[in-house]
Amino acid sequence: MRIVSILKKYRIKKKLKTNKDHITYGNDTFLINNFNFRLTNPTPKKKYIEIGSECLIEGHFIFERETGQIKVGDRVHIGGGTKLISINSIEIGNDVTMAWGITLYDHNSHSIYWSERSDDTPSEIRNLKAGRNFIADKNWDVVKSAPIKIEDKVWIGFDVTILKGVTIGEGSVIGAKSVVYQDVPPYSVVIGNPARVVKTIQENNEK
Repeated sequence: MRIVSILKKYRIKKKLKTNKDHITYGNDTFLINNFNFRLTNPTPKKKYIEIGSECLIEGHFIFERETGQIKVGDRVHIGGGTKLISINSIEIGNDVTMAWGITLYDHNSHSIYWSERSDDTPSEIRNLKAGRNFIADKNWDVVKSAPIKIEDKVWIGFDVTILKGVTIGEGSVIGAKSVVYQDVPPYSVVIGNPARVVKTIQENNEK
C-alpha cells in the first residue's frame, strides 16, 4: 500500500526516454517530478551526470558547455527547483541533503569587462535566428570558472546560492537564502549574504 501511494504522489522518472547516453544512476535512485537536464553542444556518449545509489533527485541540471560535469554521491536528496549550472565541475558527496530552490553556479556566465561581453546578447539573437541554441557559439574563453565541491553529510537550506570555486566542508549546514562565495570549514553553520560562520558543530555532543 505504501509503495502504491508513493507512486501516485510522485511522477517517477526511473527510465529516461531521451539522452540516456549522458546520465548514469545507481540502484534505488529516483528521478522525480520536474527533474530534467539540458545540454549545449553535447559530446556524444559523454556521461555528463553520474548519480549514486539511494538518491531522491529533483531539479534542473544545466550544461552550458560541453566541458561541464556533475557528480552526485550516495543517499543524496536534491529538492525541486534547484539548479546546477556547469561548464566546469560540480561534485556532491554522500549523505547530502539539499532543499528546494538552490542554485549552484560554477562560472561567472559573462566577463566582468564590457568590452568582452558586449557581443553576448547580439550573438544569442544570431543563434536563435539560425535555429541554434542561443549560446551555441558563446565565447567562454573570457568567462571565469572553477569547480564546486560539496563534501559528505552537508545540509543546504532553501534558496541558497553557491558560487564558483567554493568547497563546502563535511558536515556543514548552510542557512536558508545564504549566498556562499568562499570555502566553508567542516562542521560549521553559515548564514547570510555573504555567508559567514555563526557556529561550530560539536557532532553528537549537542541535542
